[in-house]
Amino acid sequence: MQQSNIRPLDETRAEITAIDREIQALFLRRMACAEQVAAYKLTTGDAILKPDREQYLIQTLGAQAPAGLRQEYTALLKSVMRVSRKHQYEFVLACQPERLALPLTPRQDRPARVAYQGLPASYQSQAARAMFPDAQEIFHVPTFEDVFRAVSEGRADAGVVPAENSTVGTINEACDLLVQYDLHISHSHVDHIQNCLCALPGATLASVRTACSIKPALGQCQNFLKAHGLAQREAENTAVAAQTVAQSGDLTLAAVCSEQAAALYGLSVLARGINDDKHNQTRFIAVSRGLSAQPDDNRISLVFTLPHRDGSLAAALSVCADHEINLTEIHSRPLPETPWEYRFYIDLEGSLCDPAVRAMIYQLEEELSTVRILGSYRISDSTEGEVTSL
Repeated sequence: MQQSNIRPLDETRAEITAIDREIQALFLRRMACAEQVAAYKLTTGDAILKPDREQYLIQTLGAQAPAGLRQEYTALLKSVMRVSRKHQYEFVLACQPERLALPLTPRQDRPARVAYQGLPASYQSQAARAMFPDAQEIFHVPTFEDVFRAVSEGRADAGVVPAENSTVGTINEACDLLVQYDLHISHSHVDHIQNCLCALPGATLASVRTACSIKPALGQCQNFLKAHGLAQREAENTAVAAQTVAQSGDLTLAAVCSEQAAALYGLSVLARGINDDKHNQTRFIAVSRGLSAQPDDNRISLVFTLPHRDGSLAAALSVCADHEINLTEIHSRPLPETPWEYRFYIDLEGSLCDPAVRAMIYQLEEELSTVRILGSYRISDSTEGEVTSL
């Protein structure tokens, strides 16, 4: 195009504004039709999502668009269809709230018995006491699975486990056990972590050859451990590592643990703050048997599986965006019974008490293969209080 043929920008923008007004009027007409469709389906119980119908329209109308703009038009058409479904789901749920069954139970903010994995003075024990200072009994069990089993069988009212660490990421075992034992997240707690290298009295940093701790704690201190040429040995958790060193009589063995664990098991602190990230934090969760929700909750955890359709993950995430729900975390885990298929875990901002969140979950439940709510809870900013690690 020659420079002399270029229109003034103000003229082009004015035409775009006029076109956008026409599009808006047509959009409102389409949403009114969507409500009529939703009202009809309320009487028939028919599904809102009709993949075959949408695919037919995309192929038919898309083929009529110019080749150079076909992809752009198809993307626009898909977006209009998606927000049309959103509007229909909101309409249906407003008319029949019982369509989203949420068997909520009262939240136990003062559970009588709380289980955690490891030994006293572990980071998990500290988190358990910080979360439930009024608990009648806080007891330890050998493994993560034992925590979930104790809650599932009623021997504990709540169980405290780590969910993610700012250095090493998600603790996948906790996610898998939530699904396996059909438990729910009720509380969350973020701890600042200051790992120490601790050994028997008489040991020095020069005499130590091996560092012992739980794998995530070792992962948080890789720079320090490699700089000092220390071999690494895994333990069940940081307090177990401290106990192991205390009972070993070995001046070449050290534990990566907290100062509290060192004091409890009679160890000397050889180095403090050895974690690579000086802002290292771990988020702990409390799991319980019932799903609960409160208006001041600000985090929701879901797990879902997807239908075998192109773009199904992108479509699921777009649902969150359409409802203006902020997605804070996503990761996948393989389905053990189905090779090369996955379940997806997501964290969202909001509460199950929020109608917008409920409408979003209703849409996901209707359109995805499976959806399970793992919990609605409050996660505090890490600056709100002191907290700890694995």
